[in-house]
This record gives sequence, structure tokens and C-alpha cells, in this order.
Amino acid sequence: MYVLSHFNAQASSRFRPVLAPSHADSQSIAVLAPHADGFFLATKLRYDNGPFCEGVCLMNARTMAFAAQPGAYLTIILGIGLCGAMPLTNAQAVPLEQVQRVRVETVALTEKGSQDSTSLHQLVSKRLIQVGFTPIDKASTPHDAVVRVTCEERKTWTGPSKHRKGSHLLSTASRLWKGPACRISYRHQGKRAHWSREVRTSFEQPREAAKAAGATDIGLYALQELQAQLAQDGFPFYLAAEWRQADRLINLFQQATDQRDHRRLILQLLGPLTSPAAFSTIQQATQNPGLVLTAITALGDQGEMAIPVLARLLETLVKPEPRLAALQALGEIATHSKTPALYDQFVGFLQSHDLRMQTIAVRGLGNLGDQRAISPLETLNVQAWTNSSTGADIQALREALNWSLWQLNPDAHTSE
Repeated sequence: MYVLSHFNAQASSRFRPVLAPSHADSQSIAVLAPHADGFFLATKLRYDNGPFCEGVCLMNARTMAFAAQPGAYLTIILGIGLCGAMPLTNAQAVPLEQVQRVRVETVALTEKGSQDSTSLHQLVSKRLIQVGFTPIDKASTPHDAVVRVTCEERKTWTGPSKHRKGSHLLSTASRLWKGPACRISYRHQGKRAHWSREVRTSFEQPREAAKAAGATDIGLYALQELQAQLAQDGFPFYLAAEWRQADRLINLFQQATDQRDHRRLILQLLGPLTSPAAFSTIQQATQNPGLVLTAITALGDQGEMAIPVLARLLETLVKPEPRLAALQALGEIATHSKTPALYDQFVGFLQSHDLRMQTIAVRGLGNLGDQRAISPLETLNVQAWTNSSTGADIQALREALNWSLWQLNPDAHTSE
């Protein structure tokens, strides 16, 4: 009988060993330990005289059974579904920032059932190599994380989730999508992450699309089109950003000198990664005319450290679009910072000749919440509402003034 490193069965009588299902070439043990919410179930398994692999899962009182598959998974089956698939593999306990070796799992599904996913597996591995990761094929090979790509002819419906927000720009619409889709997710240290990304075809009805393309196998056509989308999608970059690997993204940015779209995407992803190297890379990119707008927006995600840089850009930039982006970036910072310097910046643009700059400054003051802004905003409010123009820009300014004044003094604004 083998003793788990997670629990010392000899140290406490609370641990109750349970023999796991036997296999011809395996040795395994499971231990149940009482917990406030049910039981901890831990296993230690050796298959074909290989290294021992371990897994842990929390079961509730409705647990019906458990099964151990040699060298693969410990599956906990609950009355309402799966507690989780705990991989009994050689996954290494390294932080996400240091993940390098990535085990790749792929699944291809059509209306006819499971399909050969070899080409999908090769494509995902190739894309990961392009951004510097080392793909791993075998579960027995040491790896740092597991990336799973599931492609379906018709996407399995998923309901709303508090954890799915921000996974991609079309997350809300994605829940309603019923056409072909690939879902990219990952596991780290045996735990399934909340992050996911979805890649879809340009069509939602695979039957009509296949007929128009002259394809006879609808499911195969949908999978081929999905692979074409995966070949172009930026999911490897999003994974690196999710794992907060700023250095990897910076290296890719420096290498992609002739790929402007990739550089723009990397700048966007570097924005929330607050590190000196990321900040320096973004700041330097503001000198590139083709990247300046994206870089300025990314500075807004960097937070307070970017305020002096954005202030200097407002002083030196001449073209209106970069200036608008710089002031908008300061407005973004104002949503989570009360730095006094922001107040002076916004107030300074209340009398700008550009109504768009005025609107951004007004909203910035509303975000900032500084009570000193009430008086200058009320003055501008009178000017805006006595202006006879009915253009879109003046309407946007009036709406911004109403919103910001309400933010600063809701009682007074309501009483009017």
C-alpha cells in the first residue's frame, strides 16, 4: 500500500484508504479525508512500472462513484455531472509566467461523432511553436500546462458565466452562436482555468456553406474552415498574455517588424501587463506613426505610471486623432485613480475648440469624481445647451455633461 504525499495516512485516523479499481499493469490507491463540504479524494497511481502520478479532487455528499483509468485520468462522477477531470500526468508545478512546455489536446466533432484530429493537433502545435512554446504530445512527458482545443461542427451551447467575461470581444454574442466553433482552454497544475477563447467560421449554417462551396461532407468542410481560422487567429498571443508572459510578447513584438497587425495585437495585450519592460516597449511604440494610436490606448491600461507620458504627448502631438486617444487614455486611468494631475489635464481641455476633446475631458472629470469640477462643468453646461447646433458632436457633449454632473452631485442634478 502506497501513502500519498498529499496526506500522511499514518498521522491521522481520519484518513480512510479506499482501494481503486485494479488494472493488469497498474498499482493505485485512493484516500478519502473528511472535509466540511464533503470529502477530499486523492489518488496515487503507477502504470506499467512508470513514475507515480497523483491527483486530488473535492467531492460532495452526492458522489456516486469514482474510476481510475491507468496512466490517464481520475474521474469523479457526481449526480449532477463531473467534479472534474484531474490529470494524473507529469505536469510540473511552475507558475504561469514560466510556462514553456505545453501539452496539446485536440478534439474534432461533427454531427457524425468524433473525427480524426491529427491535422488539428499539428496546426495547434505549429502555432504554439511560432510564439516560442514547446508543444508536448504525450501525457507521460513532463509539461507545464495543458492547452485543449475542441472544434465542433455545431457549437455546444454554453450559458452565461461570471468567469467568461473578457475572454474575447464577442463573448456575449458567442453564447448565442450555434455554428462551427473551436474553444481554446487550458489547465494548469491540474486545475481548469476560467479563461477561454472562441474561434468561429464566417458562416453559422454549415450545410448551406458547404453546399455553396460544392463540398459533399458538411462536417469535414466545417472543420477545415475552422482550421483555416485557427491558422490566422491570435490565440497563442492571448495565451501568453493570459499567462502574463510579458517578456515573450515583447520578444515577439521586436521580431514582427514587418507584421503590423501582430504588433498592434501585442501592444494591446501588453497594456494590462504592468512591468517596466512592457511600459518601455509601449512608450517607444508611440514614436511609430503606424502604431501610435494602439500604443497610446495601451498606455491607458498601464495606469498611473503612464500619466506623465500621456501629458507630454498631449503637448507635443499635432494630429487630432492621437491627441484624442491620449486624452481618452487619461480618462481610462481616471476610472481607478484619483491623481490630482488628472484634474488639471481635464479642466485644461474644457474650453478646447474641438468638441470631441471637450467631451472626453468632461467624462474624465466625471470618472475622477473631484468635486472641484462641478463649477467649470456647470459653466460649460450652460454654453452647450445655449448652442443652437444639433450636430452629433454637440449632442455627445451635452450627454457627457449630464452624466458627469450627475456623477459628481446626483442629488442636486436630480432636483433640477
